[in-house]
Amino acid sequence: MFDINVYSVINSIIGACILMILCFLLEKLVIRGTITSTVYFLTFPLILLRLLLPVEIVDKTTLIQINKILPSVIRLFRAEIFPMSLPVAGLNISINTITLVASCLSLVSMIKCLKIISAYYNLYIRLKYISSTQDEKILRMLIYIKEKNNFKFNVKIIQNRLIDSPFEFGFFKQTICLPSANYSEEELYFILSHELYHFKNRSNWLKLFNNILAAVFWWNPLISFYHTSLLSMIEINCDELATAGFNDHLKARYLACLLSESHQQQRNRESQTIHFLSSDKSSLSKRFRFITEKHKKSKILCCLSAFIMVKIFFASYFFMVLPYFDVPATEVKRPEFTKENSYILRKGDRYIIYFEDEPYIFLDSISESFWDLPIVIED
Repeated sequence: MFDINVYSVINSIIGACILMILCFLLEKLVIRGTITSTVYFLTFPLILLRLLLPVEIVDKTTLIQINKILPSVIRLFRAEIFPMSLPVAGLNISINTITLVASCLSLVSMIKCLKIISAYYNLYIRLKYISSTQDEKILRMLIYIKEKNNFKFNVKIIQNRLIDSPFEFGFFKQTICLPSANYSEEELYFILSHELYHFKNRSNWLKLFNNILAAVFWWNPLISFYHTSLLSMIEINCDELATAGFNDHLKARYLACLLSESHQQQRNRESQTIHFLSSDKSSLSKRFRFITEKHKKSKILCCLSAFIMVKIFFASYFFMVLPYFDVPATEVKRPEFTKENSYILRKGDRYIIYFEDEPYIFLDSISESFWDLPIVIED
């Protein structure tokens, strides 16, 4: 019932890209306060599943033929390069374009993933030997916020002059990192509330998977924009929770604290300071717009947005893009089709030539060169 081939992989990438494009619209709706950030975060597991499950539902997929660009791309990818023959061993080895391209993309993806893991590990090592803060004002504020919001998890707070701005770190042993600054109680409340909500929402895990997704699919031009957008939404979600119940005056004070920390971070980045690798500078203006907006969330729009995303996710499995070769079959450069490696699938008035269980040519009629192949008629 399920099959994986080159076209199903292409289709999974197209489906994921459509969901990423939808995210840009959802981001604007979140910033305007018309939908919740939870609806936006639904896109991440859908995109991840679409990329991890590039399958075709056999006999249930509607084929979409493209007769201009795609056939040329397929021919280019299947072109053989670096042919080698080993007469002694009786082997003929050749590498086609798609194998070379896939190998290069995979190699770069592996290097990027290793760099992310290395950055996380180096940050862990640098923070591991910094002792917990003994500042009574910070510890009192931490206890107050945890009791107020009923946070049951344990948190370690460290302070060091090499930390350029507040951030949270850790997946099993949560740590809040603060610069060596003399914060007021109000500033501590703002900062610690925001960072504690990161742990409450497990957003540190989401950041990790988001970074890995961006590293693996770095070659997709949309992934960089989606990566940045998701980081902004993570921060906005924590801002919303941290400022819940604030009046306009308190929101202004919160934004002033946020701006102050941002300026301090920019000044310190020129030195060898400790900072979290996924910080996002471009999200600051979005966070300001979100906090200053008058929110009026629409349940209907939230439900409609979620429904459209799920609908697109499942619908993408029932459509597949295939090349249409608008030339006589005898003129198409193709492998040797035999009864053992090929067959014809008839879908209505159209025919699909399958070679080694993969759709190879999409035709309106069968030429004499294919008459010996077995024909399977789709119900």
